[in-house]
Amino acid sequence: MKFAIIGSYGHRNFLLDSLSKLPEGKLVAAALWGDDDPLADVLRKYPDGQIDVPIYDDYRRMLDEAHPDVVGVFMPLHRLAEASIEAAQRGCHILSEKPLATTLADLETLRGAVARAGVEIRACFNLRGLPAFQAARQAVQAGRIGTPILAFGQKSYPFADRDKFFASRETYGGTIPWCAIHAIDFVSWCCGRDYARAAALHSNAAHPSHPGMEDNGGLLLEFQGGGTAVITFDYLRPWANEKHWSWGDDRLRIAGSEGIVEVVDEGSRCVLLTPAGREELPLPDERDLLEDFVAFLRMGSQPLVTSAESFRATEVALKARDAADSRRMVDL
Repeated sequence: MKFAIIGSYGHRNFLLDSLSKLPEGKLVAAALWGDDDPLADVLRKYPDGQIDVPIYDDYRRMLDEAHPDVVGVFMPLHRLAEASIEAAQRGCHILSEKPLATTLADLETLRGAVARAGVEIRACFNLRGLPAFQAARQAVQAGRIGTPILAFGQKSYPFADRDKFFASRETYGGTIPWCAIHAIDFVSWCCGRDYARAAALHSNAAHPSHPGMEDNGGLLLEFQGGGTAVITFDYLRPWANEKHWSWGDDRLRIAGSEGIVEVVDEGSRCVLLTPAGREELPLPDERDLLEDFVAFLRMGSQPLVTSAESFRATEVALKARDAADSRRMVDL
């Protein structure tokens, strides 16, 4: 199976780090997203089998000449849909940085391109593969908290160093589609419930150098059939050069009709509370996003993330961002 990568922004490691686990997979080409793309330097850090590939200045020419089976798209966010559409039109399956698009119009164009080509696309929703979130989902599916009614999700990051394109909404797309989308996805996935309506607030309160990058906010979402989800997101997490703690602080709490399940301690543990008492849930093995994608393409195994789910989470995130901009509740 032939792989290619477009750009080096964001979660490129979900492709590059995982290739060594796929004996049947080989990186055959790479393409820069622009003159500032450090992709060549990034590839030099990997084993020789991954870096000895042609690096193109034009990703379209790379797609035409290399004919990859799967393309990783890691462009600045406002260009993700552009590159994914080109890849789909050439019959390539796609592993994309999230969000899949930064506008609803681009998202619908991409949806059509993927459907016409009959290819698969995956957004980089890696939190689904983490053991604690899998354990929470399994507890809900097993009926251990009854009907999930109320959920809380948190995404908290340090501001640290942010690229220039984060400073403008036109090139960044908003913190809800970039950051809160993870919680939008894992809340829905763990609860087994989709959303009906959303209201949201966001602002930049502490980082005037990046006015287009909201550094705090919250979403209020109504589940289809009733129930509520609350999601908060921020770039206010302190950061130390020594990295004494994790980069992100991801949390989840689901309250059901018969119990509560929580992902705590920066996403490392899962705890169940029922009338029988408090229980630390055993954690399954972590699932790798790329390995799972390849297994689905080769054998049709049960996927960790689907194309439909990737589109849906992006759609909800973009509409929630628009709800925050308009300060109105919107239908989803």
